Amino acid sequence: MAHVAVIGGGISGVSCAGALAELGCTVDVYDRGHRLGGRLATQTLRDTGTAYDGRPVDVGASYFTVDDARFGNVVGDWIGRGLLCPWTDTFHIADGTGVIGTKIGPMRYAAPLGLRSLVEDLAGALPSDLVEIRHPFGVTGIDVGPDSVRIADREYRSVALCGPDPQMDVLVPFDHAPMWEPVLALVAVYDDRTWDFDGAFVNDDPVLSFVADDGSRRGDGAPVLVAHSTPVLAAGHLANPVTAAPAMLAVLGNLSQGGVPSWFTVKRWTYARPAHARPEVFAFDGIVGRAGDGWAGVPRTQSAWVSGDALGRAMGEALT
Repeated sequence: MAHVAVIGGGISGVSCAGALAELGCTVDVYDRGHRLGGRLATQTLRDTGTAYDGRPVDVGASYFTVDDARFGNVVGDWIGRGLLCPWTDTFHIADGTGVIGTKIGPMRYAAPLGLRSLVEDLAGALPSDLVEIRHPFGVTGIDVGPDSVRIADREYRSVALCGPDPQMDVLVPFDHAPMWEPVLALVAVYDDRTWDFDGAFVNDDPVLSFVADDGSRRGDGAPVLVAHSTPVLAAGHLANPVTAAPAMLAVLGNLSQGGVPSWFTVKRWTYARPAHARPEVFAFDGIVGRAGDGWAGVPRTQSAWVSGDALGRAMGEALT
C-alpha cells in the first residue's frame, strides 16, 4: 500500500509529491491530462497557416512572481539552467479603447518553453522508486475510510487533493471553498507586431482583463498575443467559447493599434482561478489533505507551490 495518492498534476500536486518523497513516502500522482501542468498550460500551435506552427504559447497562467524564500530557491535553479527568465517589471494600463499608461511592479518570470515545462521539470526529478505518475487517469471517486483511502484498484493511507475546489469537492466535499472564476484565453497570431507593450492590465472593460505579448515573454519576438477575458464574459460563453471571439478581438484590436490576426483560437478555463485564497496554507485532517492556489493567502502560482510543498511535508511527517 502506497502512503499517499495525490490528485492533480499541476505545480501544487507535483510539489506535494516531491515533499512527500523527500520524507521517504511512496506516492501515486493522478492527473486526467495527457501532460502535466494543470493551469500552467502551454499550447503548441498547429495548423495555423503561419510560420509559427510548432511554437509553444502559454494559455493558462501568464507569468509568476516570487517573494517566498523556498520557492525562490526553486526559481533560482530554473533560471540557472535556462528554463526560466526574468520577463518584465513594467506592464501597461489600458481600457477597452487603448493603452493609457504604465505601471511598475515586481519582476514577472516566464519560461521560454512555456510554464508547463517547469512542472514537467519538477516531475522529472521525482524519484521513480517512490513516485508513480498515472496519467491520463481521471479519478471519478474516492472511498475515504477511517484510516485509509481507496482509489480505483489501490489503497492509500492518505490522499492529497491538489486541484480547483469545484473539481475536488466532487470527490470529497469540503466546506467554505471560495468561489472560482472562469476565463477565456484567446491566442492571436499576427503577420506583424503593431503594439508596444509586454503586458497590459485592462481596467473597467467588460470584455478583456489582461493581454500578454507572448513573443516578448517567450523571448523570440513572435507576433503573438494572448488575451484573457473577464469572468463575466467567460461565464456567458463556456458552452461555445469561440462565440466570444468577435468581442475579444474587437478590444484586442484597439490595444494592438488596429492589428488583425491571421489566425486565432479560444481556450476555455471553467475554473481558472479562485476569487480569493484562504489564509491557511493547506488543510489536513489526518486522512484527506487539500492544497493549491486557493490557499496561502493570495491566489497565484507561488501560493500553489508553497501550499503543495507544505502539505506534503505535513503529511509525510504524520505518516512516517
